[in-house]
Amino acid sequence: MSSMTNIHTLFGAEEFWVVADSEQFLNKCSNQGLKTAHITKVEALPRNSIIFSFSNSAAKLTLEIAQATPRKRSVFCAAQVFEPSLSCASYSLNLLLNSDFKKALKKQRAVLNMLNSYDLFSVTGNGSCGRVTLLPKAEPYALIAEDVSGDFIHSVAEFFEVHYAHMKPQEPCPFFFSGELNISGILTVLRKPNPMLPEDMKMKLQQLSDTLSENGGLLTVVENKVTSLRTGNGEYIEVLKMAAGTRGLELTEFAIGVNDEIAPLIDYKMNSQLNEGVGGVHLAIGDGSSGYHIDFLSPAANVSPITQ
Repeated sequence: MSSMTNIHTLFGAEEFWVVADSEQFLNKCSNQGLKTAHITKVEALPRNSIIFSFSNSAAKLTLEIAQATPRKRSVFCAAQVFEPSLSCASYSLNLLLNSDFKKALKKQRAVLNMLNSYDLFSVTGNGSCGRVTLLPKAEPYALIAEDVSGDFIHSVAEFFEVHYAHMKPQEPCPFFFSGELNISGILTVLRKPNPMLPEDMKMKLQQLSDTLSENGGLLTVVENKVTSLRTGNGEYIEVLKMAAGTRGLELTEFAIGVNDEIAPLIDYKMNSQLNEGVGGVHLAIGDGSSGYHIDFLSPAANVSPITQ
């Protein structure tokens, strides 16, 4: 577990609790000296809390309790839609406790200002080369210091990335990307079982994740459509096409990560939501419902405005 050198950047000197629906996870946290509570045994959230849900029912209960808790500062980790295992949750908590929230929120503001000031950007660094164009009315999702100055409950992802999402396929995508990204890993999300997907899809994506974490990969995108993902001397475009559901190979997200502190600690074989917040860029396909939402993580990529 962590030495907790950075958690004070969110909660200050105040105590915090780890809340979850897994006794095994809570026992492990208690053995590390952390205060813990089972989500089914609390009527209100602690003043400061880090919450892990290992099931959809626990996630629903968490939000119900949060609504009934007037004073709260909570970071919510929906482990069940990524990987609800003890090892992945412990890994995610370690990254979270080592994250500099204050620095990340400050960087989000800087990224937000940059994105709102220009509409054309280059993506470079570590073998990546691409171009991003933003629509005039595109609005990025971001979290800044004012958003956590009072009471709140936020998904952990909100603290560590600025992103554009294309939620509704019938509407124009707010961004356009073309180029190549050097990929260190992927994340996969499926919010509920989908019988239309191949039975071995989860296994194939795990194999792809392992191969990428060991060898890296090169993602090619042409006008918002993924055309290639090569890693370990293999081409995986057909796996992506089968996994992504009705949204296919069209991009559904463009994001800039701001959590620089976790870079030395990341294991890209872990399907942890914390991984996507690392400094750099990630793109995604899929909606997580009709098919998998798949994030392609390029931690060494930099985004810079094109001014001429």
